[in-house]
Amino acid sequence: MDTMSDNTSHNILSQVRLVAVNSPFTVKPLSYGRGIRRYREYTFLAVTPPSCLLSNYTDGFNDKTVSMKRFTEEFIKITGDIVRAIITLHCQGYWCSGLKGKHVCIYKMEKCTDAKIWSFCFAGGNEAKKSEDWVDLGKLLELAAKRNDSYTAEIEDLCKKLKNKTLRGMKVLKHSALLNVREKFENIIALNLFILVHVKNQPQVPSGDPEKDKIISELVKFMNASLQWAKAMPHWITQRSNYQAPTTETGLSFIDGLRDLFEHENEYIPEKVKQSQSEIQLVGRDPDLECQLRLNLEKIFLQAQNFVLELDIEC
Repeated sequence: MDTMSDNTSHNILSQVRLVAVNSPFTVKPLSYGRGIRRYREYTFLAVTPPSCLLSNYTDGFNDKTVSMKRFTEEFIKITGDIVRAIITLHCQGYWCSGLKGKHVCIYKMEKCTDAKIWSFCFAGGNEAKKSEDWVDLGKLLELAAKRNDSYTAEIEDLCKKLKNKTLRGMKVLKHSALLNVREKFENIIALNLFILVHVKNQPQVPSGDPEKDKIISELVKFMNASLQWAKAMPHWITQRSNYQAPTTETGLSFIDGLRDLFEHENEYIPEKVKQSQSEIQLVGRDPDLECQLRLNLEKIFLQAQNFVLELDIEC
């Protein structure tokens, strides 16, 4: 790709910045030069041609961006590269200055997809400028979801936290909207274990961290709250002969019920499930358990996932 501009100083500075950062998450410049004949007023910065730009994923419908109303693993990988690029740039005194889809190159080689930022500016110690990169990332993810008719409560929660500057750095990648299905299931199993060891039947002793104590208090309220969740469970689960209906429908029984379901999912999932046309089409393959739980029980499923994020529980 040749990035063309009639601003010579801009291209010179772009080359200098790209060489100075030298990160696997930024584009590596190949050469710089001035055009000839009718292009003599232009300067060129040459880089390896990308397969496409991030805007191909964010600015319109793309089945490689969203599937089952969640981000695909390919798009999650791309987002992870962008997050790492932003962190690298911030550490070296740069910021992205109005990050857009056109500022990120996507390179595909065999089965590997990499994202690399090519446009950024010097910020020095200006933390206010750097924090705007997380806001812009939130806007990009929001655009991608909305253009693919998948702006679910989970993705909205991620985007709001980015735009409100309450989520940044590598912790962004721990938000459930950027986890694959297996990782979300492992989150619930880890949360259940955390509750059994540290919360259930344990006295609430101040930890010395007011923020953590506040989250634990909210978790206890969630555990004891009457949530009426059983009727929203997928019917192909509740109709199984080995399914045991909860005696109480609280947050605690919800988490424990999901833990049992995830640990023994093969016992619940039938070989083929036929759904009506008004529901997700699942004929000929296993039903997507995560999708149905997230859409049928989106509020409490997201709450449970966020407790893992906020308490930084290791899976």
